[in-house]
Amino acid sequence: MNVKRINSVLREIERRVSSGGYFPIIGPVKGELLYVFTLLAQPLRVLELGTGIGYSGLQIARALKPGARIVTVDEDKENADEAQANFRRAGVEELVTVIVDEAGRHLQIDNSLYDMIFMDIEKSRYLDLLEDCISRLRPNGILVADNVLWPELRRFRQTIMTHPQLTSSIIRIEDGVSLSVKKA
Repeated sequence: MNVKRINSVLREIERRVSSGGYFPIIGPVKGELLYVFTLLAQPLRVLELGTGIGYSGLQIARALKPGARIVTVDEDKENADEAQANFRRAGVEELVTVIVDEAGRHLQIDNSLYDMIFMDIEKSRYLDLLEDCISRLRPNGILVADNVLWPELRRFRQTIMTHPQLTSSIIRIEDGVSLSVKKA
């Protein structure tokens, strides 16, 4: 894996977004945090809910060890196509399977277990999909969720902080990131 090539594509996406080519990405600060989480977790199987244009997937990919894979799901085919192109330009297309589907529907048909799940979909779906995400995590697997300080995610925050299967923390950086570990 060529980390310089991945970083080059990440910087290009950041420039496009900051110059008015608006697409919501987690950005460089939370992107680095996601990268560090991935380095620490050393997941072999990652599920990303909300591919967008591939920015967060690239942050995850650059931290993966050999043999690791990402499955990323987005219901917007145009976004998924752009993400696939970004993965190809970064040289990680072999590590990433892009699926065009609605996150909840995908979780209903995908019975795989994952070491890490990154959730960055419609915020109204976070709480609805939490139990499905937990059931797809291996023991000691991690669930990372973006934008958790948004007011509409108050119940989601309360739920992850008190959930009997999770140990969770909320990182108050920008609009928030949560990190939850599934208890063994």
